[in-house]
Order: sequence, then C-alpha cells, then structure tokens
Amino acid sequence: MINLLFSLDENYVYPLRVLIHSIIENHPDESFRMYLLHAGISKETLKELETFVEKNGDHELVVIYCKDFFKPSDKLAITRYYSLEMYLWMFAPYILPADIDRILYLDPDIINVGDIRTFYNKTFDGHSFIATNYKYKTKWIQPFNNIRLGNFESENYFNSGVVLMNLEKLRRVGNPDQIVEAIRENKSILILPDQDIFNMLYVNDIKEEDWRIYNMNPKVYEKLKVIFPNKYNFQMIEDKVVFIHYLGKHKPWDKREKYKYELGKYYFEAERKTYDFIDVEPITNKGNK
Repeated sequence: MINLLFSLDENYVYPLRVLIHSIIENHPDESFRMYLLHAGISKETLKELETFVEKNGDHELVVIYCKDFFKPSDKLAITRYYSLEMYLWMFAPYILPADIDRILYLDPDIINVGDIRTFYNKTFDGHSFIATNYKYKTKWIQPFNNIRLGNFESENYFNSGVVLMNLEKLRRVGNPDQIVEAIRENKSILILPDQDIFNMLYVNDIKEEDWRIYNMNPKVYEKLKVIFPNKYNFQMIEDKVVFIHYLGKHKPWDKREKYKYELGKYYFEAERKTYDFIDVEPITNKGNK
C-alpha cells in the first residue's frame, strides 16, 4: 500500500482526477491510500471523487476536513491567488493517523508517467523530506532568497510540488505551532507561500533528488531539447521521467490549445482517458494556485 497526500480547494479537483488516473493506470498491480486535506470542498464533489477512486481499483480516498485544525488567531496568509489548502500538506504529520510513517505529497498540477515506487521507497538518510531542487533556475536569485527567508548560508531552494515526507521523524522533531508562527510572522515577504515556508523551516533537513526524473519542468524541457536533442526527447520522458509538473500560471487545462509547451501532450492524453471525451473542451474552473 502506497500513501499519497493531496491538499487543494475545489478549483483543483478537475486536474487532481487526471493525476490520480495517471497514477492508477501506471500501477495496475498496486494499491493506493489517498489522503485529501481540504477546508471547504463540497460534499457532492467529494462523493464524486471518492466514487472515481474506488471504481478504478483497490484504492481508498480518505477525506479530512482541516479548517477546524486552525484557530482564528492563526491568521494564515491568504491572497486571491493562494488558498488555505496550499499550506495543509505541511501539517500532515499532526493530522494523519499515527501509524503512517511516510507519505508522498503531490501538487494536483502533475502527471505521472513512470513507476513511483523507487522514489516512494527511498531512504531518508536521517532527513525529514526528500524533494527536488531547480538550481538551474534559482541560482541567480539564491542570494535574494537567502536574505528574504533568513537562510543565509543555504545554497538550496526546494520545490514543494513533489515531496516525500518522513512522518515518523516529523512527529518527533516537528511542531505545528512552529509552522503557523512562520506563516504569521513572514506573510509580508512570502512570494510562493507554502514553498517559501517549506524552505525557511526545513531547507537543511531535505534530501535532494533529481528534478529531471521526479519533477520535470515543461518550460525547461523546451530549452534542453534544443541544446541536447539526443538526450531530451519523448523517449527520455517515457523511459526515465516519473512526474511532469505543470507549474506556473499557465496550466494546460486552462490554456487548452494555446498551451505552448510540448510536454502538454502527456496531460491531454491523460485527461482524455480520465474524462472519456474526444474533441470536446471540458468546462472547468481555473485553479488558483
């Protein structure tokens, strides 16, 4: 049994179903227990999602309403673009059942194209998390991030879209109040809020893995395939990549035919299988993360 974690609002349920379908399709002999942390998804939507998960195999969706986990005085940083749910995954060690020792958190704007078990079963080597680092992208702004987040000696800034969590260790050494305090005290400087807090609190407790395998960026792929066409191509995606992450403001389910990155084809293929439509543009809300 593999434990998966999602935290999102209702606007992201549409792509979440595509992600779930891609995971199940790539692991026909595996069972998944999926934990969904939310603060206001409708009962109807949750019921539909639960039915969707259960009808596709020996899988379970565990829905946990988390808004009551916070006190009004917490005053978490919420903007028109970022919902409360974006923070919930970091509180998983203190919300999920105590017998779960590890869980894989995934943003809903991701597609699975390879076997996730190698990543899921990696050793933490004493760390609380395993994640990927886009150093090629962040090295120029690392000094700014160091000052902004108070990590003056760090050379890393990790992406929070694909994170393997060592729940057993976090329960021993972590503290939910520390997370709330960090959000409250730093909300004026947060740019990518949950990712900033993740790096602010844990940057020295994260084991790094290869983003090219576990967190492929479609925008960067476009540049790499021009420079290294023999290395970066569809064959490489299908042979080596596990997750494609459609991060940023431009989402394939929003832009549709205007989505300009080549790796969008994997999202659209998975979407067609998930929703069983042909040449029909689905009606969906825009995500707000």
